[in-house]
Amino acid sequence: MLPKYLLLLSGIFLAIPVLGVMALAFTLPTSISGIGYILSLTLVVAGLILAPWMRRSSLLTLTGILGISLIVTARIMLGESNSTSRLYMITLPDGQGTHWLGDVIDEQDAIIFGETIFHWIGGDSDNEHAGLTSAFERVYSEMQQDGIFSSPVVGTYLGLQQPDRFDAVIIEPETKAQFGVVFLHGYMGNVSAQCWGIAQAVKELDGVTICPSTMWTGEWWRPEGQQILQRSFEYLRKRGIQTIYLGGFSNGGFSIGRLARQLENEKGLSGLIFIDGFMNGDDVREMGLPVLIIEGTQDERVPVEAARQFVTEVGELGTYIEINSDHFLIMKEPGLIQNAIATWLENNTSP
Repeated sequence: MLPKYLLLLSGIFLAIPVLGVMALAFTLPTSISGIGYILSLTLVVAGLILAPWMRRSSLLTLTGILGISLIVTARIMLGESNSTSRLYMITLPDGQGTHWLGDVIDEQDAIIFGETIFHWIGGDSDNEHAGLTSAFERVYSEMQQDGIFSSPVVGTYLGLQQPDRFDAVIIEPETKAQFGVVFLHGYMGNVSAQCWGIAQAVKELDGVTICPSTMWTGEWWRPEGQQILQRSFEYLRKRGIQTIYLGGFSNGGFSIGRLARQLENEKGLSGLIFIDGFMNGDDVREMGLPVLIIEGTQDERVPVEAARQFVTEVGELGTYIEINSDHFLIMKEPGLIQNAIATWLENNTSP
């Protein structure tokens, strides 16, 4: 009987997070695969808990495990078959397909559930959290029109983003790309939805957007981050793209400022985009490139005064736009962000 009671204890231990996720699923938008995972995990837990009393409890557990396996297989197969989508993820620098872990969990579930828990533990304020779930839901609804897509989130939090193998989200224009935008994520890691938001402005002007992944802290100034950035530039050049713009959000923007001197002679680099992350304006000015600076006036993490000081340092090279939003303005005010980027690119892209 001892093994059965060990199964009972295992079931009770697993029941706590499963019940928590189930409770969240009743209040948050959840994907079909997410619901399937929850139901399958519930069967696994029920089978373990009932082991001491139910003779065939193992059938419940096995059914749950089978359900999980089928969902994983279906997501991987559907992701691989979605070859015509202009939203996809590849592994650089080799340019091959991504690790299967990128297909296992719908990014919508990972981000929306994760942000809610993040808020509960004090990771963001009530003002930042307000409206963020609906903003993510709206963007993912648009993205899913292209079918199932891979996500860098799982690989990032498992520490798999390394210079010799890292995930890069690519969003193509309708026609052949005439220029490229490399966009660097901030703290909390790369998110396809954020890349999608930036790319909507870029692709309308026949540009391709690449959002590479480094460690979840977004410290691109570290040696690993710099190598990943260089290999992202190389990817675009191998495609014959000679005009490149570099942008960054939050820690991504801070990183560009810290790397300004190293980027000064980067071949083909034609402009910089900073969103809610600014530093070293004097060094940025010395690069001699046009600079787009976007700040959320309600940002609690990067105060508007910091942005205005950065604008003063950059001088006449800078185009400054304030948006009435908080640190998560890319998701909450996508139209304003996209209009700002598109207008700036039109004014600064060579004919």
